[in-house]
Amino acid sequence: MDTKLKGDIAEQAAILNALKKGWGVLRTVGDRLPYDLVFDVDGVLVRIQVKAAWYQVSDDAFVVDNRRTKTNRRIMRRQAYICTDFDFALVFLEELSLFYIFPVDVFIAYGSQIYLVESGKRQRRPRSAKYRDAWDLISKWAAREETCV
Repeated sequence: MDTKLKGDIAEQAAILNALKKGWGVLRTVGDRLPYDLVFDVDGVLVRIQVKAAWYQVSDDAFVVDNRRTKTNRRIMRRQAYICTDFDFALVFLEELSLFYIFPVDVFIAYGSQIYLVESGKRQRRPRSAKYRDAWDLISKWAAREETCV
């Protein structure tokens, strides 16, 4: 399965989750924007970037690149996101059928990749754990209309 197909599957899973919560969903046209979807949460529009994570056996962790990838023919360029690009990043772990819901400022604060450990053999809880299936962060953000600084 190529990365575009994995991304499409992740987007559809995000749409399904949003619809089950009673949120409206808007899709972007093309892939020029730094976000993939817009959720309408009680009249507040929330820009969503969707990413698909892959399982990396050597680290026993799921990994996601937190940079924007642009391709033009044979050239692939990666560029860091900035705080105004979107409101939340949804990282989909297809094998577990779950999402990590990161506010943009948290998502861009990581290095170029985020490692999500789902195995129970860790001695301490990873800092990403509080974002595991944290859909309520989007609801709370929409209710307060907070923005990233």
